[in-house]
Amino acid sequence: MSAVLQQLLEMGFEEARAKRAISASNGSVEAAMEWLIAHQDEPLPEEGSSVELVDQPMIIPDQTSTSDAPAAAANSFKCDDCGKLLKDNDALMFHAAKTNHENFSESTETIKALTPEELAAQREEIKKKLQSVREQKSDMDRKDEIEKEKRRREEGKLVIQRKEEQKELRQIAEDRRREKLEDERAKQRILDQIKADKEDRKARALGMPPPSHEPSKPQHVAVPPPKVDYKQATIQVRLPSGEAVRQTFDAKESLSAVRLWIEMHHNPTKGHFDLMTPFPRKKMDEQDYEAPLESLGLVPSAVLVMTRGQ
Repeated sequence: MSAVLQQLLEMGFEEARAKRAISASNGSVEAAMEWLIAHQDEPLPEEGSSVELVDQPMIIPDQTSTSDAPAAAANSFKCDDCGKLLKDNDALMFHAAKTNHENFSESTETIKALTPEELAAQREEIKKKLQSVREQKSDMDRKDEIEKEKRRREEGKLVIQRKEEQKELRQIAEDRRREKLEDERAKQRILDQIKADKEDRKARALGMPPPSHEPSKPQHVAVPPPKVDYKQATIQVRLPSGEAVRQTFDAKESLSAVRLWIEMHHNPTKGHFDLMTPFPRKKMDEQDYEAPLESLGLVPSAVLVMTRGQ
């Protein structure tokens, strides 16, 4: 289904008549609406019509008269069930097939063509409907984008949680390895002490001075400086207007949280935008948006630039 047909259906037009309007116009919504306004009372041709007119009984309006006076010339037909005026027999047949109405009579009333003001009013009303449909679609797209950002944020939190769990498991494994190494060193010290005691007893038994046991000098191990564990990240965002806004996030939150905050508070046009670092210049991609701020080097503070997508 084409986008033009979808918009016409959402505005309340019949599918067969909307297709006919698109076929008779240049395919745009505005041209199709012009055709629908100009031919709103005309029946559709039998071919391609969604209303079956074949085998419909011919409806003969009641022409009996209770007066001997000569009848006025009929200019139209009138549906006695709903009161609608129909300009000719084809329109009458179409109306009967469409509504299942059965009671019709001739009428001396003339169906007047719409004035330019009435046509303009109808066009304006249809344009308002079209604008309303477009606004609803835009609003739905924006809500979908926000929901997508929220889902990505939740997924980012789950990724961070899994990474934290893996980090804890690695830390536990490292602690166990260190404990095992310390146990082995302690056992070795005990064995060395037992060996030294045996050598001392042997030397005394032989009347020799006990050998000296110089303790091995501990090797100097360079201790790296303690790593600072930042809990928060202060992000300053430079907007396209030149204005700078600032917000504080959890260091473990993903970059998508920053994007969602900008989308909700500093993107009045609701257009697409990108984030990039000023130095070194780097445009953030989908993988960056799922990564936590601390892993991107955006803690304890950083500057990002908001750019409009091309």
